[in-house]
Amino acid sequence: MSTNGKPGQARAFLCPVCGEPTKSDIHGRIEHYIPEDGPPAEFVFLQCDHDTCAAPIVQVREDFGAGYDADPPGIYYPSPRRFSIVVPRDIQAEFTEARRCFDAKAYRATVVMVRRTLEGTCLDQGATKKTLAANLAEMKEQGKIDGVLAEWANLLRITGNAGAHFGKDVTAQDAEDALDFAEALVDHLYVLRARFDQFKARQQPSAGNSQP
Repeated sequence: MSTNGKPGQARAFLCPVCGEPTKSDIHGRIEHYIPEDGPPAEFVFLQCDHDTCAAPIVQVREDFGAGYDADPPGIYYPSPRRFSIVVPRDIQAEFTEARRCFDAKAYRATVVMVRRTLEGTCLDQGATKKTLAANLAEMKEQGKIDGVLAEWANLLRITGNAGAHFGKDVTAQDAEDALDFAEALVDHLYVLRARFDQFKARQQPSAGNSQP
């Protein structure tokens, strides 16, 4: 399935701990399914080659039918988790690019890609307005996001606008916060809402067991 995941082979990457370009031999490899009904995933164990860091790192690639080589390696540890498989792949791709921009210290590009993630999310959720601001307002009116999430999303929109214009500064902290809030928003829409609906359904008493 893979031409680049065998122990002894080397990979070059940005270390998620020290933020520097590094390379490492593959020290170990396993295949697993996360979640159990998801696609096969390849996990490889690496180590930053900088003496001042030497952090252990686990990269992951998933096979969606075209082999592992079709999926660029992502950091599984120590990094925020990937989106759930239930999140549409187009949205995952936008967010993954935002995170790669952050890893490369391209903070303006990070917030622009976060804004694109929001745009894609709104479209996938059925928003029909012409602007991102109007689509976010529509989603709030429909009850898909509450007041707090709407405030987060609107601030992400404004930050993304700033990143797209000359002369507007975006700090590393701004970019990191934008990633975290965007991830929380997408998780709420695609993962937590569905889990809550399932939880609520399990708590509903059946007709024969209803309490007086």
